[in-house]
Amino acid sequence: MKVLSVLPLGRRAVLQRLAAAGAVFCAPIHALAQAARRIVVGSPPGALGDVLARLVAQKLGDATGQTAIADNRPGAAGAIAAEFVARAPGDGNTLLVAPDAVMVVNPFVYPKLPYDPVKDFKPVALLGKASLVLIVSPKLNVKSLTEFVQLAKAKPKAVDFGSGGAGHPTHIVMELLANRLGIQLTHVAYKGTSPAIQGLLGGEVGAMISGVVEAMPHIKAGTVIPLAASGPAAKEIFPALPQFKDFHEDLDVSVWFGVFAPASTSRETVASLNSEINKSLQQPDVQKKLSDYGLMPTPLPPSELEKVVRQDLARFGPLVKSLGLVAN
Repeated sequence: MKVLSVLPLGRRAVLQRLAAAGAVFCAPIHALAQAARRIVVGSPPGALGDVLARLVAQKLGDATGQTAIADNRPGAAGAIAAEFVARAPGDGNTLLVAPDAVMVVNPFVYPKLPYDPVKDFKPVALLGKASLVLIVSPKLNVKSLTEFVQLAKAKPKAVDFGSGGAGHPTHIVMELLANRLGIQLTHVAYKGTSPAIQGLLGGEVGAMISGVVEAMPHIKAGTVIPLAASGPAAKEIFPALPQFKDFHEDLDVSVWFGVFAPASTSRETVASLNSEINKSLQQPDVQKKLSDYGLMPTPLPPSELEKVVRQDLARFGPLVKSLGLVAN
């Protein structure tokens, strides 16, 4: 009887020890899953922002040995992704990859924006800047920016220009260009830059600002005419074209992508992330990939990215307000 009474107890003890051992092994796995770094982006898979988020995730994962994943949260002009990161813990495990518009245009377009670009984030790193080009339809019969300005001044609001949507960088930059050059154009909003380019090719609009990568096939085909360019690689790509800034000092513009962390993130964590990301921007495979998408790597310290954000807020804020670009 004593032997029989011992067996259930031994069995129970074994089970308890197995459960305890399982908890020991499961705890690190759970902690590892919790510690996985999220690179959040407001773009759908395949878009440029998504490509950059996956690149950052891969390089940070390689450098730190910590699992990193791209987390797509598209919608509301990037506000959904930005709010998610703004509300996340400041432990360096949740980062935002965002184009400039999310930080410097949305605050003026959306009166109930659920985040503040200055108060809710710490700038981490500038990934790169994309050059832009002003392209026009051959039907306009203009061969230079000077002729384009002359035409627009002779016929105010007669020239239509397309964009990727109201408040889209291709819209804002064209409005800034028109404002500084003293001309009046008529805006036609499309649902994305690709439809806008098709509208230009089809003669629905006469002009538009485009990223170089999107515009280049049509420039080479002669179906659109480039008049001027802007951005870090503008002179290299279009050596014969004038740059926007040649006509006004405030027209040194480009589209940039940055990495941001929640405001509660420590300076030490931000500095460490900045160092790793900047190292990756100097790697040949990263430079090649960014170049393929028309981006020039632009490694900067966090303080310089903060200056870029504040300068662009000061530049685009009054313009957006003057245009009445307020979403309901």
